[in-house]
Amino acid sequence: MAVTAEALMDELHIDIDDTEKLTVQNLIDYAKEIVTDSVTDDLTTEQLEMKYPKLFDLATKNLATSMYYDRELTNGTSKGYQMVIIHLSAKVAIDMKKGSDDDGNNETQTI
Repeated sequence: MAVTAEALMDELHIDIDDTEKLTVQNLIDYAKEIVTDSVTDDLTTEQLEMKYPKLFDLATKNLATSMYYDRELTNGTSKGYQMVIIHLSAKVAIDMKKGSDDDGNNETQTI
């Protein structure tokens, strides 16, 4: 489930032409990098997108939409974006902790 320019433009009721499509695609690409950098230093954008597709796409859509309507993010990021980033960050942190606790075999240890 990757976010595409066409799908986001359709969702936002933006008329599709080559110029707008390129703009939206660039904003999506920027948003993906920002989401990744906001959440983890240990996973690539592709890994994050594959492991948490719904949350990653939601964060990407939220940020790309905000940047489309306000390129300078004058009022900062939206509450929705912040909520998704916190949720995604927590999931990544928990999964990373589980991975480091079990020496890489992805099973939780019992004490």
